[in-house]
Amino acid sequence: MTINQQTDLRKVFYQCRLGKDDIEHMFSMAREGIAAPEIEVSTVAGHTRYWGESLSAVVANVQASAPEVGENWSNLSLIAKTDAGERAVSISLEKERTVVDIAGTDATWVFGQGARLEKYLTSRGGVASSPSYENRISLLFLAFFVGLGIFWFTRKDGVETVEECVRKTKEAADNQPYVNALFAFFLLAAILFCLYQALKRRASRAQLMVESNVNSGTWWARLSTAEKLAAIGVPIAALASLGALASAASDITGK
Repeated sequence: MTINQQTDLRKVFYQCRLGKDDIEHMFSMAREGIAAPEIEVSTVAGHTRYWGESLSAVVANVQASAPEVGENWSNLSLIAKTDAGERAVSISLEKERTVVDIAGTDATWVFGQGARLEKYLTSRGGVASSPSYENRISLLFLAFFVGLGIFWFTRKDGVETVEECVRKTKEAADNQPYVNALFAFFLLAAILFCLYQALKRRASRAQLMVESNVNSGTWWARLSTAEKLAAIGVPIAALASLGALASAASDITGK
């Protein structure tokens, strides 16, 4: 009795930064081990689907028929398989997500190809979980600290005697330099942390550039000149204004 079976493997990645050379190399890697593969590269622009036997053929087709797409490619896919279907690889590229499907009667080849493509996409910034969850967690932390600050500045103490008010005023005056310094330190640290997270996420954002290459290197090297200038200028401006902010907060709240 003949047993018909195959191994199916799916891997999903987010935040991949892929340029023309990266895509060409990945497509070439994907079809290794598939003898005389049937290859189809395709994309959908608007309501029209374009396809060909290579990435360059599809790019030329899109440039001729839909030049308005330019660098703004939103999707690209590869299907490579044998005539009888013993081995097949499908890669679907979108700006925010990359899906790899591998199928074959040889489980060793399937898992081997999966590991190779996973390693390559990871080296191009790919992660297994959607960054939207990290953004939600960051927003929750931000909301918590903002709420805590509002509570601190708007809380009201109970009715106090004149003597208690005078004592607290004297203690506040004695501690004011230390409070201002502590306030300035935490505020500067918060600004630097938020700026660092924003710039790192900006540099690590998903990219799909079919007609050119993406910047490589560290997250700082991938930032544009304007973003680097902002990264340097914002902390300096924040530091210059911290004294005024601390003084204003003290005058308003009396703390």
